[in-house]
Amino acid sequence: MIKNIELITNEVHDFSLINIELLTSFFVSFYKELGENKSLLEVDFVIKDDNGNKFLAKFHFHHPENIRFESGGPYHQISIDIQDIRDKGWENKRFEVIDFEKDNLHFYCSDIEVISIKETNYLI
Repeated sequence: MIKNIELITNEVHDFSLINIELLTSFFVSFYKELGENKSLLEVDFVIKDDNGNKFLAKFHFHHPENIRFESGGPYHQISIDIQDIRDKGWENKRFEVIDFEKDNLHFYCSDIEVISIKETNYLI
């Protein structure tokens, strides 16, 4: 489902989406590649393992659509869920991403990819 997820699972051995504690960066870009319009949502999440170690993971969400993000200030705690919606047959919408606790984040995308992960001292 998530490309390069092993970047995270090599650091956080029992990783699940519940390990994602908060969002630190949210950046949408629009560009043209080989004459085709494209978009990319880049999000940095803080992930906490069972030992209390924290990691900053950069995710790319390709072709995001219907993005809704509500911010309540400088601290963006999140409870994320990713649902596979390929069976609905929607063009360029393979995944639905939601914040299931506060409903502050919701969008659809075609692909999800982990770009990097590094240890962090980010305060939670």
